[in-house]
Order: sequence, then C-alpha cells, then structure tokens
Amino acid sequence: MSDPHAHLSTVIAALPRGYSVRHADPARDLEALAELVNAVAEDVGEPIRYSADDMRENLDAVEPANDTIVVSDAAGSIVAWGSAYRVTDDPSKPRVFLMGAVHPQQRAQGIGRALFTWTHARAEEILAAYHNGTIQAHCTDTDERTQHLYARFGMRPIRWYTSMQLHFSRRPTSRDLATTTIPAGYHARAFHEVDAEVLRRLRNDCFSDHWGASEMGGEAWAQLLGSSGFRPNDSEILVTDEGTPVAYQLTFEYPQDSATIGHTQWVGNLGVQRQHRGRGLATLLIERHLIRARARDYEGSMIDVDADSLTGANKLYERIGYARRFGEVRYILGDASFS
Repeated sequence: MSDPHAHLSTVIAALPRGYSVRHADPARDLEALAELVNAVAEDVGEPIRYSADDMRENLDAVEPANDTIVVSDAAGSIVAWGSAYRVTDDPSKPRVFLMGAVHPQQRAQGIGRALFTWTHARAEEILAAYHNGTIQAHCTDTDERTQHLYARFGMRPIRWYTSMQLHFSRRPTSRDLATTTIPAGYHARAFHEVDAEVLRRLRNDCFSDHWGASEMGGEAWAQLLGSSGFRPNDSEILVTDEGTPVAYQLTFEYPQDSATIGHTQWVGNLGVQRQHRGRGLATLLIERHLIRARARDYEGSMIDVDADSLTGANKLYERIGYARRFGEVRYILGDASFS
C-alpha cells in the first residue's frame, strides 16, 4: 500500500496559493470540523447539525492519520475536509464511503475536486485488500453542487432515503405505556436486560434481507452503543415466551438539532426478524417509543427510511403519523453492482 501522506502534495498542487493540507487531528480539530459541516448543512437546507462529540465519533471510526484530510486557509482556519470511511466488517460487501465538505464561502476554487481525488485514491488503497469492493458516497438530495461533483467523477445515484418527522402537536399521543397491547407470546424487555452481543446478532439477522445491508461487527456495534446520542433507557427489545429476542428499537437523541428540528428523539435502529414480521411488532415498538418521548415532554420523533423499503416501512411510518422532512441520495462509483 502506498503512503497516504505522499498524496498530500498532489492536493496542495491543486489548491489556490496560500492554502495548506494535513490530516485531521482529533485533539484540536473537532469544534472547527463541526462548524464546517454545519455551515454546509445550513447552506443546502439540511436540518441536521453536528457536535464536537459527533466529529470525535466519526474520527474514532477511521484512522485519522491515514484516512482524513483537512484544508486550511492562510489564516489557519479549516475550510474543507475529506475522509475515506471504510465499512469492511462484512467481507462479502466491502465498501468505502467518500465523505467531505467545503465551506460555502470557499467554493469554485477546485477544493472539492482535490478532496474527491484524494479520498478516491485512499479508498482504492483500502479496498485493494478485498474482492468486489465498491466506492460509495451520499449527500442531501437538495445539494446540487455535490451531486454534480459526484457525476463529474463517474458516480451515479443508486438509492434514495427519507428522514421523516412526527410532531406530537399534530398527532395525539398517549403518555402511558399501559395503553399499548403486546401480542400474546411476546414480552417487552429493557435494553439492559438483553446481552449486547445477542442484540448485535439479532440486528444482523433482521437486516440480512434488506438492500445494501451488511453485517455489523463487534467493534462497530460497540461504537454505536457507546455513542453520545444513544439513549439505552428509551430503547426496548421484544422477546418470545422462551426469552428469545426477536425485535428491537434503539432510541437516539441529538440536542444540537433542537434549533432546526425541535426537542426530538430518533428511532435510530428498528428491526424485526423475518419469521415474526406481519404481527405488528414494529408498529408496537414505535408506538411505545412515541409514548416515552411524549411522557418526557419531547416535541416529536424522527426516523430514517429507505424509499424502496423491502418491508414497506415508509408506508407504515406514514400511517403512524410521520411525514417527510428531508432526503438523502446514495451514489456509487462507475458501473459496479451493489445490493
């Protein structure tokens, strides 16, 4: 594998005079990176905001000294960044996501093209150890500049996702879990009552027939459950009479979004085993999530969904009371196939 540091000189050569390039430093860059990403989100109309903790978790998931790049102006302010984010736990679907952002006031100078070239090269280095690896990326569906950049480098859209929001002011919701009925043969369990490794295997099983899904390894699962946004006390698992977990709901919260989407919780991960689908378990878990959020004076709930969901989840969420808030597009490089 070639040295990622050696590629930095090619980026410098492509930038206007006065800009400098280095790898991201988690010890000093978190606040600046969050401000950069949030400036871009505001410019394209995306309501999600990043905190320094979010950026720390992003950098924890990569090798900052190898997989990231930041661009600074003459004053030393970070104006752009890029990252090659690997998803290689499942060897049958190795992929690297190209991530990055250029401050709205620094566009049209070739910075985005330079970042794409560097992250693309880094992704190819990572995937050299795998068979049938793919290079992918995503962006808000209103971000036309980024979509044009992807197309310019030979990427094409392959999937669309929707972030949906439910407002309690528009959808009457109980504050009492006793108003829900758990079907015969099932029982609700608190998150801490189920072993984390058992739950990881359940997650992988629930999503094994979903488009684009790959197995989540132990390290990635631990990072998810250890993230600052995870709310274990608001998460829940359904088990059978025999005590076997068959469905689950994990709740998350991101206070930094309160100014844009309100005081809201997220259904961040929801799954039901195939043999237990069609029995209302997903609806039950969501309703109980909503009741908890309402009882704690949240304003509503958010949930993400694949626009072409195998299980018809988007229609289910609409019936519950969720409505589209914004969308995201997934891209893939070249004519590679992916499912």
